Amino acid sequence: MNKYIEAISLLEEYIQDYQKLIQENKINKYNSPMFLQYRSEIQDIIDFFQENREIIPFSIYQDFEKIIPILKELDEKLSIIIPEIKRIINLSHYQKKYPKSHWWWYL
Repeated sequence: MNKYIEAISLLEEYIQDYQKLIQENKINKYNSPMFLQYRSEIQDIIDFFQENREIIPFSIYQDFEKIIPILKELDEKLSIIIPEIKRIINLSHYQKKYPKSHWWWYL
């Protein structure tokens, strides 16, 4: 049970960091990969919850689902800034590390 609560806490932290990074919108060669790496970390936690949906206590899964809606807005903003990120870093280097379900590395 604690691992699910910890995962929710980590998810909230990553989303806050991801949101802050996107809202600041200061893209440079040092932070460019961070936009996509935060999104990948968030996706890993989402996948963990979805894969374990049947064994996670219902109330904890509901808490998880309440967090997710903010991602749609953040992902829309990310898709707008991806071209600028692509001008700064070589995404093909990172694409080898991530599955195609992590679409932000493949735009």
